[in-house]
Amino acid sequence: MNATGDTPSALRQEFPAAAEELAGVRTRLREWLAGVLTDPAHAYDLLLAAIEACTNAVEHGHHEDRRPILLEARVQRDMVRVTITDHGTWKTPATGATHRGRGLALIGALVPESRITSGDTGTVVELAAPLLAT
Repeated sequence: MNATGDTPSALRQEFPAAAEELAGVRTRLREWLAGVLTDPAHAYDLLLAAIEACTNAVEHGHHEDRRPILLEARVQRDMVRVTITDHGTWKTPATGATHRGRGLALIGALVPESRITSGDTGTVVELAAPLLAT
């Protein structure tokens, strides 16, 4: 529920798997979250986690092949849920000394609930955070 007491509409944005599309996705999700969450820091954490998942889908799952990625965000009871669905190929995170591969840890640190489901048809990243910051 936003500051006026209204439940906002769900956000659904499909975008091509290309790095140049991410800024527009970030802007649209930021605006949507601003209408849902009253705490800017709480909104930023969820935004950062979601954009990290989108970036991973573009860079690792699709290798910027421009196939569609779907971001959906909605309020469900007392939670804000963001789901990113791609149809790319899962890349197992690197282990050992590397300057990369911190995205999943970042997502886990920013969002109280996250789940990644990967299979032959792609990957689904589900993020959930309380509507009210704790």
